[in-house]
Amino acid sequence: MTTAPLPPNEAARLAALHDYGVLDTPEDARFDRIAALAARMLDMPIALVSLVDAERQWFKAHYGMAARETPRDASFCSHAIADGAFLEVPDATADNRFADNPLVLGDPQIRFYAGAPLLDPQGYALGTLCVIDRQPRVLSDTERAVLQDLAALALDALLLDRARHEAEQARREAEYANRAKTNFLAFMSHELRTPLNAVIGFGELLSAESFGPLGSARYKHYASMIVEGGQHLLEVINAILDMSRIEAGRFTIERQPLSLAEEVAAVLALVRVQADSAGVALEMAPDLAGLGEVQADRAALRQVLLNLVGNALKFTPSGGKVQVSGVNDAGMIRLCIADSGAGIAPEDLRRLGEPFYQSGPVLLRRAEGSGLGLAISKRLIALHGGKLEIESTLGEGTKVSISLPQG
Repeated sequence: MTTAPLPPNEAARLAALHDYGVLDTPEDARFDRIAALAARMLDMPIALVSLVDAERQWFKAHYGMAARETPRDASFCSHAIADGAFLEVPDATADNRFADNPLVLGDPQIRFYAGAPLLDPQGYALGTLCVIDRQPRVLSDTERAVLQDLAALALDALLLDRARHEAEQARREAEYANRAKTNFLAFMSHELRTPLNAVIGFGELLSAESFGPLGSARYKHYASMIVEGGQHLLEVINAILDMSRIEAGRFTIERQPLSLAEEVAAVLALVRVQADSAGVALEMAPDLAGLGEVQADRAALRQVLLNLVGNALKFTPSGGKVQVSGVNDAGMIRLCIADSGAGIAPEDLRRLGEPFYQSGPVLLRRAEGSGLGLAISKRLIALHGGKLEIESTLGEGTKVSISLPQG
């Protein structure tokens, strides 16, 4: 018995074969049908989809033969993959390579063999689609073409399996990375919040100090800057945590019927002082009162409204106006926050909603916000089965619309 030489790229070939994740997998009707079709069309008792591993040939499909694998050194397929070419053995007993082969002398008593290599896109011969007979014979050109076409179908099925295998691996890796990220952020939030709250607390104490040098306007200003910076950093930490929880699917919402007019009024009351100090008119359109209820999580809805109204106020100059209005729209309530600010450039508008992306003047971006508020708002609205959309014209203003299911 002559043992087939190893392909020149054997190590890479084996690595490619194992990347398919198909070895030792359960029987598959797709491959079984291809093998059965090859046997019937070529009038053969045995047809195999054979994958050649380091020490064995393993059969993904084994029509007419009970064995799922045989040793590689006795396999005909190892000869077919050695040079990646179609192999036909008309009479194994008359071929010096196979005359004393145990698969010829014993079961399955091979006399005729024809194998079409399964060549993947990188050129690696993974195995063969082969047919076997117990009597000598010769294939016609048409029969060889049929076997090669069926081998191409078997390879297509293998490529599909590899794509699924890689997608599953990527999904598991992404889930692991998300869990690791979420756990890391949860740990860091605790480690950062504790000292940060202490910094904010002592800053507030310093701001309230009225005796000695610390009571001077200069040091009170320093203390207020410490408090403001600490609170901003705390907001960024909370935003990052919210974003990570949403992306990991761990942000839960509890829907309840809410009066949209009441929720908007509550949020506008919170930012009224900010609007007055900025010289911006803050209006709630009368049509909100007749819109009825929405199904929403109160905390999440108020978080979104505070972010959107806050953004509108931030980018609206003194003397401008921010108005909140709404309409009923096919089972949804659409709320609109419109401002008379500078508007958003088209190149910025396309990217709004990406985590950490900020539009507007560079100095204002650096001074305020984390670039996460709008990204979080879009995802929170999506969790409610709604949608957040933005329209803007430079020099005229911006309108942000959110749609929520009616209560």
